[in-house]
Amino acid sequence: MDFQNVNSLNVRLNMFSGNLLPMTSDDSLFPIPWRIYSVIIWLIEMIYICGMTLALILIPKEVLQDGGTMGFLVSIEVFVLMMRMNSRRDLISQLIKDLNGMLRSEDETMKNIVLSILKPINTPLEFYWIAGTSSLMIWSYIPLVVLSKKTYFSYSDFRVPIVLTKQPFTVEIFVLGTILVFIGNLYLFTKKVALDVYMINFVLLMTAQYHYIATKLAMIFRDAQDTDDKVREGCYFKISSYAERRMRTLCRHHNSVMYITSMLKELLSSNMSLMYLSNVFRFCFLGIMLISAILSSNLFDTFMISMFISGGLVQLYILCLCVQQLLNASMEITNRAFHEKWYQYESSLKRIFMLMIMSNNLVCKLSKFEKFNLSLSSFTTILNQSYSIALLFLKMK
Repeated sequence: MDFQNVNSLNVRLNMFSGNLLPMTSDDSLFPIPWRIYSVIIWLIEMIYICGMTLALILIPKEVLQDGGTMGFLVSIEVFVLMMRMNSRRDLISQLIKDLNGMLRSEDETMKNIVLSILKPINTPLEFYWIAGTSSLMIWSYIPLVVLSKKTYFSYSDFRVPIVLTKQPFTVEIFVLGTILVFIGNLYLFTKKVALDVYMINFVLLMTAQYHYIATKLAMIFRDAQDTDDKVREGCYFKISSYAERRMRTLCRHHNSVMYITSMLKELLSSNMSLMYLSNVFRFCFLGIMLISAILSSNLFDTFMISMFISGGLVQLYILCLCVQQLLNASMEITNRAFHEKWYQYESSLKRIFMLMIMSNNLVCKLSKFEKFNLSLSSFTTILNQSYSIALLFLKMK
C-alpha cells in the first residue's frame, strides 16, 4: 500500500485531467503519450481562457452572462493552484516519500484505518464529478437548438461568451465555438475536481495517521492488561518492557507524523485560503444564475444549474469535512487511551503518556489565515457570504 495505489480515483482524475501531479516519491516522468495529451489539453484551455478574457473586455456588461464571469474565476483558481503545486513538486515528492514509508512498513491496523477513511469519501466525490460534467455537457450544447432559426450569430449566443472572430459570424464558427466551450468547460472542471481530490487525499492520509496513533496507543494499555508478563505490586500493575518499547516506537511515529503535517501545511496553507475565497464567489455567481433562471421561468436552466450547485455543495462539504476530521484527529490522539488503565503503570510510561496528552494542543490548522480556514463551521459561513454578495450584485443591476 502506497500513495499511488491507495486511491484509484485520485490516479484516474490526475491522468484524465492532464494535471500529471506527482504520484511517486521520485516524481518519475509520466509516459510520453500522457505528456502529449496533457500539452494538448493545456493548449485548448489556453485558447478557451483567452476567448473568455476577450469577451469580458469587449462585451458590454449588460450583455455579459454571469456564467462567463464564473468560468473566468474558476480558470484563475485552477491556474494559480496548478502553478503553486508544480512549483512545490520537490516538497510533494518528499511528502509522498515519507507517507509511503509509513504506509508500507506498518501492520494490518494501518491498512484497515486508511481504507476505512478513504473509501466513504470516494463515492460523493465521484457524484460531484459526474453531476458537474453531465450538467456542463447538456448546458453547453443547448445553444445548438437555434441553428435552424438563425444564420448569423454573436458572442452572447454562446453559453459562456467567448471571442473567436469578429461578430456576426457564421454557423460553422458558432458550432466550433460551442464545441470549444464544452471541451474547455469539461476539462477546466475536471482539472478543478482532480486538484480537489489530490489535496483531499493528502489530508485523509494524514488523518489516518493520527487515527492509527490513537488506536495503537489504546491497544498498548489494553493488551498489557491481558499479558502474562505483568507484575502486581500494591494497587497497580507494572508495564512490561515489551509494552514500553511499543510506546517509545509509537512516540517516534508520532514525531514523524507531526513533521509531515508541517510539510502538508506548508504545501496547502495558501491553497486552502484561495479555495475559501473562490468558493464564496463561485456560489455567489451560481446563485445569481439560479435566481435569473427562476425569474425567467426557464425550468430547464433552473434544473441544470441546481444540479451543478448540488455537486458543488457536496464538494465543498467534503472538503470542509476532511479538514475538520484532520483537525479533530490531531486533538484527540489520547482520548481512547485515556479511558484505559494507564494510571496503573510505571511512572516512565505515565510521563510519556502525559506528554502525548499535551501534544493534543498542537492543533493542525492548514490555513495561514484564521478567517479563511476551512472547517465544518466555515461551510455555512461561505454560503452566507455568497448569499450576501449575490444580493449586493442583484441590487446593483
